Amino acid sequence: MAKPSAANPHDQRMQATAEKLRAALDRLTGGTSQRPDGPIQRLTVAALAREAGVGRNAVYANHRDILDELIRARQRQRPPDRTVIDKDKITEQRSVIEDMQQQIRQLATENAGLMRRAIEAEHRADRAERRCAQLTKEVDTLRRPMLLRSPDGDTARR
Repeated sequence: MAKPSAANPHDQRMQATAEKLRAALDRLTGGTSQRPDGPIQRLTVAALAREAGVGRNAVYANHRDILDELIRARQRQRPPDRTVIDKDKITEQRSVIEDMQQQIRQLATENAGLMRRAIEAEHRADRAERRCAQLTKEVDTLRRPMLLRSPDGDTARR
């Protein structure tokens, strides 16, 4: 049964991603991968995401049904040899490393921005403290008693 057309852009993106993932899963299980490095030997979420051209998080977060299909297809597939498993693990780990490096760059950028804002806030606070001290000194000066008569006995003029 065909799904009704999506009403909003989010649903349309979800549907388009699902179609990409299903087509990629069909290619992977059929051995007709479009990857330049040739067909994969092991069905993984990373391999499916690379084949479909989408992020792995999309599979985990929004397309559980396709993930279940991938697991069933993996169970039907014959077990690969050890070297293929190691290559897939290395590829997956490199992908994770790249994701983490990107996160580190983003956090470093955010940290630098926050550090700049903190330094600016400290400068503003220092200026405010100096101005407060200056105003306090002026108020103290104005509150001191004044002589209404001059020291030689004349009254002071206003």
